[in-house]
Amino acid sequence: MTLSRRSLLAGTLAGAATTALAGCGSANTNPVAGQSTAIPEKPTTITWWCHRLTDRRNRDLAPLMIDAFERRHPTVKVRLLRSPSDTDTNRTTLTTQIASGSPTPDVYLGDVVWPGQFAHNSLALPLDQFVPKDYWKRYPAALIEACSGEGGVHAFPFFIDQSFLFYRRDLLDKHGLRVPRSWEELADSAARVRDSGDVASGFVWQGSVYEGLTVNFTEFLADAGGSVLGPDGSAVTVAGDAGERALTYLRDLVATGVSPSAVTTYIEQDSLDAFLNGSSLFLRNWAYAWAAANAEGAKTAGRVGVVPRPGFEGRDGAHSGLGGWSAFINPHTEKLGASLAFARFLAGDGGQEALLRESSYIPALSAALDSPLARRLNSPVIDNARKLELVPRPSSTPYYPKVSKALYTRANSAIGGSASVRASLSAMETEVRSALKGAVL
Repeated sequence: MTLSRRSLLAGTLAGAATTALAGCGSANTNPVAGQSTAIPEKPTTITWWCHRLTDRRNRDLAPLMIDAFERRHPTVKVRLLRSPSDTDTNRTTLTTQIASGSPTPDVYLGDVVWPGQFAHNSLALPLDQFVPKDYWKRYPAALIEACSGEGGVHAFPFFIDQSFLFYRRDLLDKHGLRVPRSWEELADSAARVRDSGDVASGFVWQGSVYEGLTVNFTEFLADAGGSVLGPDGSAVTVAGDAGERALTYLRDLVATGVSPSAVTTYIEQDSLDAFLNGSSLFLRNWAYAWAAANAEGAKTAGRVGVVPRPGFEGRDGAHSGLGGWSAFINPHTEKLGASLAFARFLAGDGGQEALLRESSYIPALSAALDSPLARRLNSPVIDNARKLELVPRPSSTPYYPKVSKALYTRANSAIGGSASVRASLSAMETEVRSALKGAVL
């Protein structure tokens, strides 16, 4: 059900007043009109809704980020509110709370695919009015696209997640094989090592009926030169030649046994487990898999390499689905100046440097990845991060969950062989077109 908050927001915050905010318009268009954007001079406490983040020593990262902010802004204290670890529960809880008009939390972390839905339902403050015109150029264009909805940016980028190809370096060396430069070469190499008996399967990824398959499919679609939507964001283009090449490849991986049939039920952890226990030669997964593969005691420690995902023959590779989390501001906040300061800190030089220094998360700020600190880390994930072309999901629509369901449901049917590739793509295109209109699928 669509939650429309516009009229309630206008009525709730129409009387908000202190220092006038230049150029903001009336409360009907700007729910925080009248509040000061300045960092408060008197002691102020804001709340930050955040799931557990970990540093390199598996400590809680959030208090470290808060300490770094409070040292810079001693008049502002940040109280941590722990959010549910499950993303869907997190979103539902936030939606209910903010839709009720609660000013708490002031700042909250949200998934990279939330801005379109949250902007449409007035659950996130529009931010363009609070930053210079060229502010967003500091981040990857695809990330700002993902942070946008209803014609404006609604979230400050915090960290991104990117996908990579992980491989068993020792097994490639044993069989005299190079790191594959195309998906076709990967399939051939994977079949060869699998047939030797050194691994049970050649390549594992995420093919279950869930959001992860949407990411995998859109990556392979980009590898083939296609996209779910056309440049204007309205035309559905998934069922063309690129879609057929991408989905046929995924289907053939399973049909030929290069990927196990169980991959159609795999989520991230399943595929990672198969790789870590030595069952697979190649793995497509997010950046965190690098640390897991090299953890003390892991069978794969010291035996794993990581590179950008390859492309299809004749086409460029290095595409990555765009994941990550961003900092949103509650449109009901009664502490706008302090909330803006904290959200901008998380997205800015100070917060991004702390993130890079203390954790394995990939900073959203482009300059952070080119910094001397980034080079000193000697991390292949960080070193490769700037080489990737980010592929955002079509999440700027407020009906993105329906769009994603059409993509992963139909893709799974084709990959598992219960429907043909062409029939699946045709149904996918029809359902995405209906989803964009808000129709019930």
